[in-house]
Amino acid sequence: MNKQICSTVLAGAMTASMLLGGMPAMAAETEAASSDPITISFWCNFTGSDGDVLREIVDDYNKTNTDNVTVNIDIMDYQTLQAKLPTAVSTGNGPDFILAGIELMQQYRDNDMLEPIDDFWKATGLDSSNFTDSVLQNSYIDGSQYGVPMQYNLQYLYYNKDLFQAAGLDPETPPATLDEFADAARKTTDASKKQYGIAFPTDYLNYVEFLWANGGDVISEDGTKNLLNSQENIDTLTWLQNLMKDGVSPESLGAAEADTMFQAGQLAMEINGPWNINGLNQLGINYGITALPAGSAGAFSPAGGCDWMLAKGASDETRAAVYKWMAHWLFDEVLKKWSMVNGFPVWSKTLLEDPDIKGNEILTDVSKASTIGRDWHLRLASGSQIDNDVMKPMMEKVLAGQDVKTCVQEASDALDQVIAGK
Repeated sequence: MNKQICSTVLAGAMTASMLLGGMPAMAAETEAASSDPITISFWCNFTGSDGDVLREIVDDYNKTNTDNVTVNIDIMDYQTLQAKLPTAVSTGNGPDFILAGIELMQQYRDNDMLEPIDDFWKATGLDSSNFTDSVLQNSYIDGSQYGVPMQYNLQYLYYNKDLFQAAGLDPETPPATLDEFADAARKTTDASKKQYGIAFPTDYLNYVEFLWANGGDVISEDGTKNLLNSQENIDTLTWLQNLMKDGVSPESLGAAEADTMFQAGQLAMEINGPWNINGLNQLGINYGITALPAGSAGAFSPAGGCDWMLAKGASDETRAAVYKWMAHWLFDEVLKKWSMVNGFPVWSKTLLEDPDIKGNEILTDVSKASTIGRDWHLRLASGSQIDNDVMKPMMEKVLAGQDVKTCVQEASDALDQVIAGK
């Protein structure tokens, strides 16, 4: 597809719409409103190498598009962005649109920082059915659309194929169940080499995927019911603690240290997101990636990702220009570059058929593994509080060998306080 894909395809879609009985009103307004040159800006916190790739895509669009749109990008760290954004939007001094995690969308909407974009698909003429529905649904709140997906991710199981083979395991058959996972962790652990089967970092905030796998949970989707203190959760956390006692994971380990150990070949397995892929490829690690293992209730992983969101107060002209950029991002040429370089899963159905994508073992495996996503407090304003005040302290104590029932009870009491708004 050529570099003028956004304007060309949009124009074609609008022409087709007219032939079928009239151009949608917003599409006509979008075409007219964006005829004059306009500059739009967005803020994000892509401070790593992914930010460099994002800048390349923005620069390429600015140089080649025929939409008369120039996009300015402002990258800052997460804390700075969150501190500046509410005041900037409310005073009209902020960005025209925002690139942020989908877990922040509810908070932004509730704080009157976003414009609904229910007309996006009709205005641009793009076919929403070409994209994975579970990904698109993360852009809606109470039936209204507030975002357009930029990327999608889950947590995945990485495994070192060389260490699997050395332990007598099939390097092409990763563990698919929790029992197989535990067996592989034990077999690939060799204390004499300071080599471990898996890492259970104390600052990894979830572990909810293990609870889900065996039928447990933490909180209801609407945030009103405490589900933490259950026998299913106690049994799962006891199983996890017993693995720790077997020595399959280093003690008192941080997530960053786990990344380093996996890169150094001292760790046979690691749970992480797709942002790890690019670095491992550059290091030449012989690794595989697969879905998180299933328990008695199945396999699940907390869903995540980022969306483009239109800031409150956008004019019709700004909305039209932002839609042009959002539409540009959704074309396969752009999504392909993002996935091929950064390792994020493919969620465009046409792109999944691309020969380069189909020929990329890691991307194929990541995309297949991305079918088990589940909402982990994405729509709860208390989400970060649940992570920091409930899950993190509970898991630190469980991994340190403290009594599991007591740990769960204490965490459940803390969750009650969160639900009560205290």
